[in-house]
Amino acid sequence: MRIALFGPYMFELAVGLRENPDNEVRLFLDEATIPRSLFSEPVLADADFVEIGDWLSRSSIFHPASSAVAKRLSDFDVALVTELGPIFAAPSGVPFVFIPTGWDLTCGPFPIRSRTSRNRGVGDISATAVALRMRSGIRKAIGIWGAPFAPFRAAAERLGCDLTNLPQPIDTGLFTPEGPVAEGPTMEGGISIFHPTRMLMTDDRFLVETGQWKRNDLLFRGAALAVESGVDVRIRLLRRASSPDQDRAGRLIELLGLSDRVEWLDAGTPDGFTWAELAALYRSADLVVDEFGGWFGLVALEGAACGRPVLNQVDPVVMGDMYPEGHPFIQASYVEQVAAVLADLVDPDRLREIGESSRDWVLRHHDRSVVARHCERMLAESGLA
Repeated sequence: MRIALFGPYMFELAVGLRENPDNEVRLFLDEATIPRSLFSEPVLADADFVEIGDWLSRSSIFHPASSAVAKRLSDFDVALVTELGPIFAAPSGVPFVFIPTGWDLTCGPFPIRSRTSRNRGVGDISATAVALRMRSGIRKAIGIWGAPFAPFRAAAERLGCDLTNLPQPIDTGLFTPEGPVAEGPTMEGGISIFHPTRMLMTDDRFLVETGQWKRNDLLFRGAALAVESGVDVRIRLLRRASSPDQDRAGRLIELLGLSDRVEWLDAGTPDGFTWAELAALYRSADLVVDEFGGWFGLVALEGAACGRPVLNQVDPVVMGDMYPEGHPFIQASYVEQVAAVLADLVDPDRLREIGESSRDWVLRHHDRSVVARHCERMLAESGLA
């Protein structure tokens, strides 16, 4: 089967699908938006696998039927697209699946609902024009494949589309317990935490409904309570331009008396850390803290793949449907629970036990080869293979 994939989020799935010799796989990446995490991937130089071009020019977005990428997609049996991909896949004439990253489903197609997240003026006009093309494109997809947590489910319902779960794939050979760490071994007699999630603590209805509310303050307040009870807690955070509440987080950390226990890391480039650098940071911690907004993403999977316990808060009903045999994530919904978790995980044997089960769970459900075979079955069930 000839499979086209569009967007950097599709990289791991593309690699997994390519492992099957019956598949002819091509990944299309826009030259201006390739994330730094992909720069070190040698397969990007393989012209038979990856095509890099100026796919997302203004002209292409506003005239997608005549765009170069739509013409290229038309050469394949099926397309798997993300981000702005539906705009180009729809006029290509090829059957396609939309695999959203987040914004492209919860915000992009809804310019009025997402207006609070943009500056007024020309941005509103452009967002509306893009949204119209996104909505039309998504509705022409044979399906939306993404985890059925509330933000995705609600957005799909607003569009009148079905939502089917496809697990997120990761490279478990890169995100692994084996390999270099950032600064030596993990803490003894205390607990070190890596929390790479964006800082977004504002309890705004739009942010909550679209899954952007991270509730980072729950970690900080819980850590402060744990310190009061005698637990030695150290936290590493990432400075990033996409963290709107970063300054607010800094003030809260200072107010809670945690400043000398928190280290802010900066990649030194707007493109952020590479995957290899992030893997080392996960391995340098005893515990990875994801978010407390009701769902999980790559932070939880990457941390678990590195053999680290992951603390978050996810919808138990959705998780039960997706993983009937259970999941390894440690749950906390309020400050006292966070503090209790930190006190419990000072035990190295407990850390090791949860970390090993977390790694095993990711290998069974989210390794890119496993997800690729799952994707092939879903394509076959849709009559496309």
